[in-house]
Amino acid sequence: MSQVIEYGNLVNRLFNLDKNIRFVAVANKSGEILATGSKSDTVLFLSPEETQETLHHAITAWKSREKHYPKIGEGVYTLAVYEKLRRATIPLPSGNLLLVTIDNAGGQQRIMDKIINEVKIHDHSGTTSS
Repeated sequence: MSQVIEYGNLVNRLFNLDKNIRFVAVANKSGEILATGSKSDTVLFLSPEETQETLHHAITAWKSREKHYPKIGEGVYTLAVYEKLRRATIPLPSGNLLLVTIDNAGGQQRIMDKIINEVKIHDHSGTTSS
Protein backbone atom coordinates (compact mmCIF):
# COMPACT_ATOMS: atom_id res chain seq x y z
CA MET A 1 0.00 0.00 0.00
CA SER A 2 1.26 3.52 -0.79
CA GLN A 3 0.79 6.76 1.06
CA VAL A 4 1.65 10.37 0.31
CA ILE A 5 5.13 11.19 1.51
CA GLU A 6 5.47 13.36 4.59
CA TYR A 7 8.32 15.73 3.77
CA GLY A 8 8.77 16.68 7.42
CA ASN A 9 9.82 13.09 8.04
CA LEU A 10 12.24 13.22 5.09
CA VAL A 11 13.81 16.39 6.50
CA ASN A 12 14.38 14.69 9.86
CA ARG A 13 15.79 11.54 8.27
CA LEU A 14 18.27 13.61 6.25
CA PHE A 15 19.58 15.29 9.41
CA ASN A 16 20.22 11.84 10.86
CA LEU A 17 22.39 10.88 7.85
CA ASP A 18 25.32 13.15 8.67
CA LYS A 19 26.26 15.70 11.33
CA ASN A 20 27.43 18.17 8.65
CA ILE A 21 23.95 18.63 7.13
CA ARG A 22 22.86 22.10 8.29
CA PHE A 23 19.61 22.95 6.53
CA VAL A 24 17.01 21.13 4.42
CA ALA A 25 14.06 22.42 2.41
CA VAL A 26 11.63 20.84 -0.04
CA ALA A 27 9.81 23.04 -2.55
CA ASN A 28 7.31 22.30 -5.28
CA LYS A 29 7.71 23.42 -8.91
CA SER A 30 6.04 26.73 -8.07
CA GLY A 31 8.61 27.50 -5.38
CA GLU A 32 6.24 26.92 -2.46
CA ILE A 33 8.18 25.50 0.47
CA LEU A 34 6.59 22.21 1.56
CA ALA A 35 8.95 21.46 4.45
CA THR A 36 12.03 23.03 5.98
CA GLY A 37 14.31 22.51 8.92
CA SER A 38 17.71 23.23 10.36
CA LYS A 39 19.76 21.77 13.16
CA SER A 40 19.14 23.58 16.44
CA ASP A 41 22.71 24.87 16.75
CA THR A 42 22.93 26.07 13.13
CA VAL A 43 23.29 29.76 12.36
CA LEU A 44 21.43 30.39 9.11
CA PHE A 45 23.16 32.74 6.70
CA LEU A 46 20.06 33.56 4.62
CA SER A 47 16.68 34.89 5.70
CA PRO A 48 13.55 32.87 4.83
CA GLU A 49 12.90 35.33 1.97
CA GLU A 50 16.43 34.86 0.61
CA THR A 51 16.05 31.09 0.86
CA GLN A 52 12.78 31.32 -1.08
CA GLU A 53 14.55 33.42 -3.74
CA THR A 54 17.34 30.82 -3.94
CA LEU A 55 14.78 28.08 -4.43
CA HIS A 56 13.07 29.99 -7.24
CA HIS A 57 16.42 30.35 -9.04
CA ALA A 58 17.18 26.65 -8.55
CA ILE A 59 13.76 25.59 -9.87
CA THR A 60 14.20 27.75 -12.97
CA ALA A 61 17.67 26.30 -13.55
CA TRP A 62 16.43 22.72 -13.24
CA LYS A 63 13.53 23.39 -15.62
CA SER A 64 15.97 24.80 -18.20
CA ARG A 65 18.12 21.64 -18.00
CA GLU A 66 15.22 19.28 -18.75
CA LYS A 67 15.38 19.93 -22.50
CA HIS A 68 18.81 18.28 -22.59
CA TYR A 69 17.79 15.13 -20.67
CA PRO A 70 17.11 13.07 -23.83
CA LYS A 71 20.74 13.58 -24.86
CA ILE A 72 22.65 13.56 -21.54
CA GLY A 73 20.28 11.84 -19.12
CA GLU A 74 18.36 13.21 -16.17
CA GLY A 75 20.08 15.46 -13.66
CA VAL A 76 20.98 13.87 -10.34
CA TYR A 77 22.05 16.93 -8.31
CA THR A 78 23.93 20.20 -8.50
CA LEU A 79 26.47 21.23 -5.91
CA ALA A 80 27.58 24.82 -5.32
CA VAL A 81 30.57 25.36 -3.05
CA TYR A 82 30.80 28.62 -1.10
CA GLU A 83 33.28 29.83 1.48
CA LYS A 84 30.92 29.08 4.38
CA LEU A 85 28.92 26.07 3.10
CA ARG A 86 28.01 23.78 0.24
CA ARG A 87 24.52 23.83 -1.23
CA ALA A 88 23.04 20.90 -3.13
CA THR A 89 19.82 20.93 -5.10
CA ILE A 90 18.29 17.59 -5.95
CA PRO A 91 15.25 17.03 -8.16
CA LEU A 92 12.96 14.55 -6.45
CA PRO A 93 11.15 11.79 -8.36
CA SER A 94 7.87 13.41 -7.23
CA GLY A 95 8.76 16.54 -9.23
CA ASN A 96 9.63 18.60 -6.16
CA LEU A 97 13.08 20.00 -5.40
CA LEU A 98 15.26 19.28 -2.38
CA LEU A 99 17.71 21.92 -1.13
CA VAL A 100 20.38 20.81 1.36
CA THR A 101 23.20 22.87 2.84
CA ILE A 102 26.28 21.12 4.21
CA ASP A 103 29.13 22.38 6.38
CA ASN A 104 32.43 22.51 4.52
CA ALA A 105 33.95 20.19 7.13
CA GLY A 106 32.28 17.02 5.84
CA GLY A 107 33.13 14.63 3.02
CA GLN A 108 30.75 15.93 0.38
CA GLN A 109 30.66 12.86 -1.87
CA ARG A 110 29.88 10.53 1.03
CA ILE A 111 27.14 12.89 2.24
CA MET A 112 25.66 13.28 -1.25
CA ASP A 113 25.60 9.50 -1.73
CA LYS A 114 23.66 9.13 1.54
CA ILE A 115 21.16 11.84 0.55
CA ILE A 116 20.61 10.43 -2.96
CA ASN A 117 20.07 6.94 -1.50
CA GLU A 118 17.53 8.31 1.02
CA VAL A 119 15.64 10.16 -1.72
CA LYS A 120 15.51 7.08 -3.97
CA ILE A 121 14.04 5.01 -1.14
CA HIS A 122 11.49 7.53 0.19
CA ASP A 123 10.43 9.80 -2.67
CA HIS A 124 9.21 7.86 -5.65
CA SER A 125 6.49 9.84 -7.40
CA GLY A 126 5.56 11.46 -4.10
CA THR A 127 4.82 8.15 -2.39
CA THR A 128 6.55 5.75 -0.09
CA SER A 129 5.71 2.10 0.38
CA SER A 130 4.23 0.99 3.67
